[in-house]
Amino acid sequence: MISIISAIGSLGTFIMAIFYFVSVSIQLYQMKISFIPALGFNQTLLELNSDNELIMNNTKTDNTKHEDYLKLYNLGGGAARKIKIEVILNEDKTIQEKFINMLPSSESYYLPVNKEVFDEFESTIQNNGYETNLNIKLTYYHNISRKPKEVRLNAKIDAFNTYSDKNIYELQFIEK
Repeated sequence: MISIISAIGSLGTFIMAIFYFVSVSIQLYQMKISFIPALGFNQTLLELNSDNELIMNNTKTDNTKHEDYLKLYNLGGGAARKIKIEVILNEDKTIQEKFINMLPSSESYYLPVNKEVFDEFESTIQNNGYETNLNIKLTYYHNISRKPKEVRLNAKIDAFNTYSDKNIYELQFIEK
């Protein structure tokens, strides 16, 4: 009788050990997911004033000051490292390449925008277009996977608001 009770107790201990192992495995997997970086750009506003000049992120009261960069954020919990940013026009022409060694989740990176990018935005707006021919390819690593992750974003321009002296558009980056 005692050996039967001992066997049932051992079997119960074994079942509890399996439940504990599964629980710890799930928690470790959740921790792994929370340290995966996710790169993305902030909200960017484009303004086309009465002189047909394109101004990006004009949040100042003085119309001569504007930003010539996009702000790249790490939205995930972990640090993205060895980041390669390629700005591609027409699917095959790389017009800009930048490298970042590390981007922690609490930091951002200012990606400068060159004249070709502004010209593409202007031509899309002038042609009443929505989807630009501009793509951004982000390739990066993180410490857990050790495999490169690649994200391709397509720039889209949407009408935001219209005033008598200027039109405001929103620049969005949609994953392809």
